[in-house]
Amino acid sequence: MKPNIKVGSFLLAIVMMFSVFAIAGCTPTTLNKEWSYKTSDNELAIGVYIYSLNAAYSQAESFAKKLDDYDSTSDKWLDEKIKDDDGNEQVAREWIKDQAKKMCLSYLVVDEQLKKENVNIGQATLDSATSQAETYWNVGPYASQGYVMPMKKQYEKYGVSLDSFAYCTTLYNTKYEALFKAVYGKGGSKEVSDADLTKYFKENYTDYSYLPVNLYTSTKDEAGSSKNVAMSDKEIKKVEDQLNGYKNDLNKGGSFDDVIASYKKSSGSGTDSSVSNVEVLDKSSIGDELKKAIGKLETGKAETLKVGSGDSAIYYLVYKKDVNKDVDSYIGNESNRAGVLASMKSDEFSKYIDSLAEKLKYEENTSVIDKYKPELFFVAVEPTTSASTTSASDKSSK
Repeated sequence: MKPNIKVGSFLLAIVMMFSVFAIAGCTPTTLNKEWSYKTSDNELAIGVYIYSLNAAYSQAESFAKKLDDYDSTSDKWLDEKIKDDDGNEQVAREWIKDQAKKMCLSYLVVDEQLKKENVNIGQATLDSATSQAETYWNVGPYASQGYVMPMKKQYEKYGVSLDSFAYCTTLYNTKYEALFKAVYGKGGSKEVSDADLTKYFKENYTDYSYLPVNLYTSTKDEAGSSKNVAMSDKEIKKVEDQLNGYKNDLNKGGSFDDVIASYKKSSGSGTDSSVSNVEVLDKSSIGDELKKAIGKLETGKAETLKVGSGDSAIYYLVYKKDVNKDVDSYIGNESNRAGVLASMKSDEFSKYIDSLAEKLKYEENTSVIDKYKPELFFVAVEPTTSASTTSASDKSSK
């Protein structure tokens, strides 16, 4: 079973601290007095385990919130059964510890496989990952948007150092991606041929475009607050008639670009509000109603639909293009090719890492690991939404 902490989430989106290490895969052992898991040639600091335990705790808490008797003021849910995304049921605290262990073993496996596959990660790439981790640690991931939220405030109090944070996040992500490419990329041990990649692309990807038109107007009151006002029936009908006219043009073989040019001219807007994507529709974030409408379309056809109601309603013109015409230009782009390969093989690769973790020979520092329990991260949230921490007192960084 794969860990429920999904690779690719922010949790694993940050990767390995390498500015002080010369060998890919080496962990900051010498900077930590205690270790959690180790193999014959690698060792994880206890901070790596604490980080993983915290990540697993957060995921388990999201499952626990679905329980009928979930109480945000108490940590009793830790002793209740939760159901994860795979449908597995387990007592929460045991699930958390199991997931944290799986994450740690995955770190060790990836380090080990990088050596076996003779993967050389460039120093510039490692430096970039390290720099990203340091930024997240010191000012947070949203500092560029004006929100300074240092990650160290979240983790240092539990005993996680910058080294452990970087190792579990940006550096791990960098290593994971490098190993994936080494396994499935050109010349890899499980190389995916261009023919197989093309076949997957044609069978799973959709080339679509849509034009959204709001069925409301936005204004601001005297206080400067935004307010939406639904259009009148007459105004709504005008929008519907216009987009349905475009639909008919497209269904007769018209061009979507011509439709957008016509709409921009009629609306008096110089902005193109249309959206075009080439992606696996099931994995898209565009919304279920849009996905369903696009999925039903034949190639070269268009449809209109209304999503929402009142002062939040939007009328859409959706159009499906011929994805077969995109093969050479799309897969010919290195970044796009990597994306298609990831879509095709990411689940298989995750299972591959899991299978190697099950066979891994390792030692577990149980006496140290057992000091860190899931309730360490519990924060009681009162009905008033005010929060008070009931976890253990701050510990020195590991």
